[in-house]
Amino acid sequence: MIFFPRSKLLCGLLLLGFGARVLGAVSPVHSDWGPFHARWTDVNQNERQKSLGPVYERIETPEGWHFGAVRPLLASWDHAGDEVHRREILWPVARQSFRGEEHNWRFLLAFGLNRDVADPESRYRVWVLPFYFQGRDKHGETYLAVFPFGGSIHEFLLWDEVSFTLFPLYVRSRAKDIEAESWIWPVFSKTDGPGIRRRRVFPFYGYSEREGFGRKEFILWPFWTSVEYTHPKMEGRGWILFPVTGHLKTPDQESWWILPPFFRYHVGEEKNRIFGPWPFVQISEGATDKFYLWPLYGRKTIGDTRRDFFLWPIGSHETHRGSYTHKTRTFVVPVYQSFQESDPATGEILRDYTKVWPLFSHSYHHEGPARRTVFPDLNPFREGPIERNWAPFWQLYRREQVGEAVDTEVLWGIYRSIKREEFQYRSLFPLLNVERGEDHRSVNLLKGLLGWHREPGNNQLRLLYFFRFGGRSPDEL
Repeated sequence: MIFFPRSKLLCGLLLLGFGARVLGAVSPVHSDWGPFHARWTDVNQNERQKSLGPVYERIETPEGWHFGAVRPLLASWDHAGDEVHRREILWPVARQSFRGEEHNWRFLLAFGLNRDVADPESRYRVWVLPFYFQGRDKHGETYLAVFPFGGSIHEFLLWDEVSFTLFPLYVRSRAKDIEAESWIWPVFSKTDGPGIRRRRVFPFYGYSEREGFGRKEFILWPFWTSVEYTHPKMEGRGWILFPVTGHLKTPDQESWWILPPFFRYHVGEEKNRIFGPWPFVQISEGATDKFYLWPLYGRKTIGDTRRDFFLWPIGSHETHRGSYTHKTRTFVVPVYQSFQESDPATGEILRDYTKVWPLFSHSYHHEGPARRTVFPDLNPFREGPIERNWAPFWQLYRREQVGEAVDTEVLWGIYRSIKREEFQYRSLFPLLNVERGEDHRSVNLLKGLLGWHREPGNNQLRLLYFFRFGGRSPDEL
C-alpha cells in the first residue's frame, strides 16, 4: 500500500534530510545536511548547530552559556545570569567584553576600559599605544598625555602617576609617597620617599639608600658597583670591579667573582653556588638545587617544583608535587607539548593534554568533554582565541567522548558519527546515512531518494523522498 497524505507534505519537506527516519525525542540528531547545516545535542548535552562548514557555529550549554561564531569575522559568548558578554572581531584585530556594567575593549593597539558605563563619572581609560593616553583614575582625577610631547598618565605599570614634558627631557613619577624625577632620562634622576633616597648622573655616579636596609652605589657604571647592608638580619658589604673581580660578605654568605659575571663562587647557609663560566655552567646546592650545562642540559629544584631543559629553548620539562594536585608539563618546541594534572591522594588523572604540532592534539578532562582528539591542529597554543576563531578551518577530524557517548566529525560534517548508549548514527553526506536506536533502524540513500525504516509493527520503504510502501495505515501515522 502507498501512503502520501497531503496534509504532511510540508513536514515531509522539512524532514527530507532524514528520509524514512522518524525523529523521536530520544534522538540527539535534530538535522543533518553535512557541512551545509547540522544541529544536534553533543556529548556534553550542549545544543550545537553548524552551517557552511566551519563558518557558522552556535552552542548553548545546560549551564546557560551561549557561544556563536561567524568565522573569521566574529566570535561571541555570553552568560545572561552572570551578565558576561564577550566578542572577538576578526581576531586579533579587535575584542570587547562586558561584565555587569564594566566594559573592556581593544582595537589593534588601542585599549579601552570603563568600570561602570552607567556612571558618567566612573573610572575609565582610552590608550592608543604608545602615543595617546586619556582617562579617569580610581580617585576621580582625569588625565591626558600625548607621547612624547607631554601630559600625565595615571595607574601606569607600578606607578600611580607618570608625567612628562618632551620625553626624555623631563619625567616625573609617583607611587604612593615615593616620587621620582628625571631630566634627559636616564641621565639625571632623583627619587625620594619615606626612608628612600636615590640620586643618579648616569653612567658617571649614582647611589640608592633605604633606611634600615643599606646603600648601593656605582661609579662609571658598570665598572664599579658597591653595596652596604645595614639590616640586622643581613649586615655586610660587597663590591664588583667590572670586568676584573668582586666580593660580597655577610654573616651567613660570601661570594667571589672573577671576570664578573662569568665566574662566581658563593657559600651560604641556605645555598652554595658556582658559575664557571656563567651562563654555561651553573651549580647550586641547598634551598635551590641547580645544575646547568647551558644550552645542552639543565635542572633546577625549588621546594616541590623541578624544572629541566635540554637544547634550550627547544626542550623543557616541569613537575610540581603540590598538596592538592601533581602537575607535569613537557615542551619540545615547536613540535610537542603535554600537560597532566593528577590527584596526589588517589593518583586519578584529572586533566591530560598532548599535542604533536601540527599533526594532532588529544585532551582529557574529568569534568568534560572527557576526551577530545583533533587532526590536524595548527594552533601552537592550548585553546584560546585561535581555537575559537581560526582552528575550525583546518580541523579536518574532530572526536569528542564522554563515557560511552562519542561524536565524530570529518571534513566539517561530510562524515558524521554520533553514538549514545542505545543510539548510533552515521552519515556520509549526501550518499548515505544509517541510524539505529533501541527500537528502530533506518537507512537512507541520497538523503531519502531511497530509504528503509523499521520499528516494532512498522516496516517501510521510501522512494523519491515522499512515497512510502508498507507500514501502518494513514490513520495510525
